[in-house]
Amino acid sequence: MQLKDYLNVIRKRWWLVMLVALIAATTAFGYSLTQPRLYESVVNVLGTTAKPDEGLNNAIKAEVRRFPSILSSNTIAQKINERGKFDLTADEISAKIKTQALPDNYMLKITVVDKDRFRAASIANTAADILKEDNLAKQTTVPDDSKIFFEKISPAPVPDVPSTPRTTLNSMAGLALGLVLGLILIFVIEFFDDSLKSEEDVERYTGLKVIGVVPPWRGGVARSNHLERLGSNAAADASIPPDTDESGNKPADFKRKGKGS
Repeated sequence: MQLKDYLNVIRKRWWLVMLVALIAATTAFGYSLTQPRLYESVVNVLGTTAKPDEGLNNAIKAEVRRFPSILSSNTIAQKINERGKFDLTADEISAKIKTQALPDNYMLKITVVDKDRFRAASIANTAADILKEDNLAKQTTVPDDSKIFFEKISPAPVPDVPSTPRTTLNSMAGLALGLVLGLILIFVIEFFDDSLKSEEDVERYTGLKVIGVVPPWRGGVARSNHLERLGSNAAADASIPPDTDESGNKPADFKRKGKGS
């Protein structure tokens, strides 16, 4: 097939492509509406030192790398639940918390996903506070100038909009997928359609030159027009009185005119 053939296929069956795309977008939109709304709250915990020291900086990096495993433990999860009075199990708390260690930036990113937007922010802030307190509790015997500290850069915000489902994004993705599937479908239909539809098709598949074309039969239209003309003539004949000619003269008048002439 040549490029113009592909364009002709699309031009002929564009409605089918749009139908498939519309169905896919509607399905994606409907699916998004059935999904639960989840809210995401993020808090960043930054490590600092009492004084500039390379050894203390390395200690911060080591702690940052350890924090993800600490926050995933049931012990910390239970402590978070008890302090915040969330009335959840340790496993449920752990499932809501995601961490990302950024040791080169001396920072830990804590992300909490929950159906309740206020609880999401509260769990994130509580987790950051517990990490800070546990870190200080381990350094009770350490000189003040050799301590490392972890503080929230800013409290975890209460999200205004859900992070999922992304209804608009899902609908657009469904539309794009539907367009692709629609294009595939029309070309599959065209591939299995072996009928000849144009002079070019005949020449391409037979290798012969077209020297004449029989026009479509329009007998039905011609017959209809003929009947209409017959009906008009019949109506005109019926309007002439039976004892007159086409000019409206009676036969006797016609004879008198002929005799006098």
